Amino acid sequence: MFTPTVPTDTDIRIRTATPEDGDALVELISLVDLQLRAEEVPGALAPMRYALTASDDGPLSHRRNHFLIAENSEGVPVGAISCGSAKWMSDPNRSPKLMRRRLVERISTVHGLAVVPAYRNRGIARTLLQHAEETFRDAGYTVLTLRHDRSLTKFYGQLGYISHNRLSLKLPTGDLLSIADRGWKHAFKVLSPTVSITTIQGWPTITGALTD
Repeated sequence: MFTPTVPTDTDIRIRTATPEDGDALVELISLVDLQLRAEEVPGALAPMRYALTASDDGPLSHRRNHFLIAENSEGVPVGAISCGSAKWMSDPNRSPKLMRRRLVERISTVHGLAVVPAYRNRGIARTLLQHAEETFRDAGYTVLTLRHDRSLTKFYGQLGYISHNRLSLKLPTGDLLSIADRGWKHAFKVLSPTVSITTIQGWPTITGALTD
């Protein structure tokens, strides 16, 4: 399990989220522009709140999900990251059935990374993301992906993420799985030395992520 550590700003503590953090986590992730109407946000974040109720002794905090909270010296949550499998992994129109289990065991997605305005530019978002990467790497995951607003391309690029209009993945079968969402850019970071990046059809493509 994750061991709490302190980022650059020494009055900030990073810890694993608990079920009692449900309201705080939803409030924090709601700071992210989810490109939804305000009334749609609570429903969109309901699965995250539910996932908080499940935990085990594995490397991730909540089964196939991972939630971290950043709190100040008074114990007030000021940042959070929410990670787990992406919806496209179980979508029959996007991913082949035989690959779905391997996808959720090897690739995960950052659903939300947020810091309250008064605490931004202190390295908190960077620290939350780096801790998540370390946890997924230790758990045997090969790639961490995310969707982001185009204005954040430089930020994620500085953290080692490759951004493109499409998320492109070469399957062990040789087929190409390509995901695009209008209005978003997709980004990914390789967590394993067994994974390489190739260019296929002009897209940076993840290769070897699902290979045994």
